[in-house]
Amino acid sequence: MAFTEEQEKVILDFIAKTSAPAEKQAEAPAQKAEASKTVVDEAKEAVNAEKKAEILLSEIQESVKFNLSVKDFVEKNKSILPEEAGKILATVEGKNYNNENEKANYIRKNLLESFLEKQENIDALEPSQKIKAEKFKGLAETDKLKKSNEFWDLVELGVVVKHGKNKAKELNKVNGVSANPSGNPLEDKILAKAKEKFNQK
Repeated sequence: MAFTEEQEKVILDFIAKTSAPAEKQAEAPAQKAEASKTVVDEAKEAVNAEKKAEILLSEIQESVKFNLSVKDFVEKNKSILPEEAGKILATVEGKNYNNENEKANYIRKNLLESFLEKQENIDALEPSQKIKAEKFKGLAETDKLKKSNEFWDLVELGVVVKHGKNKAKELNKVNGVSANPSGNPLEDKILAKAKEKFNQK
């Protein structure tokens, strides 16, 4: 059924008039919520915003510090870290990132995965750290990136412990001391210091 231009105009006007109140009603709750905000609410929002900004700034500062120092860390510990550690850094450096946090997460995540692939590195960890290592390995890829900072101490502690064991073995050879099955006093002291350092974190 065809309508005349006048009839179409009437119909369109009717639709416009009947839909208008519904649109106003849809906007009303949001406007009401905005109007009901108290000074206390606004102050809380401002405080939360400041806290988030402080946390973000702290994370960025920590990431910048990590990104600037990780190359020296890898070079200094190349005898302990997996041989591909240097290549991991070179690969990461060749990519673009949105910010320093993202870059730091990629570095930590990949070095962690590489370090924990070797069973001897896991064996060097304390029982609680071994559990932590298994937890990291069980995370989804995205979570490994986001939470890499929480697990980075696994690499740091592993490196310290392995350096200590190597040094103890060298000194034992020089002094002609043989370690008993439970280890030796010097190695025990070195390991105790390493545990004390990282348990304070």
